[in-house]
Amino acid sequence: MNSGNGVQATVGAIKVQNATLVAGPDGTTTATLTVRIVNTGQTPDALVYAVIANGPAYVTPGSETFAPNASVSFGFDSQNWINTYTLKSATGTYVPVELGFKDAGLVKISVLVVPPVGYYKGISPHPATLPSATPSQSPVVMPSESAAPSEAAGASSPSPTAS
Repeated sequence: MNSGNGVQATVGAIKVQNATLVAGPDGTTTATLTVRIVNTGQTPDALVYAVIANGPAYVTPGSETFAPNASVSFGFDSQNWINTYTLKSATGTYVPVELGFKDAGLVKISVLVVPPVGYYKGISPHPATLPSATPSQSPVVMPSESAAPSEAAGASSPSPTAS
């Protein structure tokens, strides 16, 4: 059971910490995933697939690679973003999130949607609207059957506790 105060999961050498989905401004279908991704391995890994609430996710180009023994923060106190522009879920509900890593495999978690108030005030998707893809800078992960890493590559194991 998730408390909603950040979801944890581990797949291979990748740890997903404190995942929470912060809804965008009222009247929009945007949201940003606040999360820290830690690579505890000895080799780099990369985020190659992301889906939020069964829709495509946009990841800030250049932020999808995780160096060995390093972490990257997304959405909070960061220049890195994992956004959705198609969220139809209300705050207070849980939505499925899938994050696929080249080597570690696929993480499937259920993440609470929270309003951008209190601790989450000021957190919103950046960019505010889905950018047009260009050859030099395009969203690095969009869902497709061929892009999704198999769960066999690394079985996800969400933590039963949240912090």
